[in-house]
Amino acid sequence: MFRHLTPDERRALTVKLAEQGVTAEQFAHAQEQVRDIGEALARTYGEVLGRTVTPVQFITDVLGVEGAGRLLACALREVTGRPDLYRDI
Repeated sequence: MFRHLTPDERRALTVKLAEQGVTAEQFAHAQEQVRDIGEALARTYGEVLGRTVTPVQFITDVLGVEGAGRLLACALREVTGRPDLYRDI
């Protein structure tokens, strides 16, 4: 999912999350959750289409950048226990 971010964008996101109190461990855990969710969604979508779909293809073709960001925000809210986190980022 984060292949679309440049190194500078990734750094900026990490800094912004740290400003909101999200630790590197929480961010890594949220990324792992998003990866698992993306794999499950891609697998299910591929079954419906009758072909193999990678998580990156699913996110690019179906969710788009905004949807992918929302997946991460949901995972971060779960990991941090902060339901308002998406609004603050």
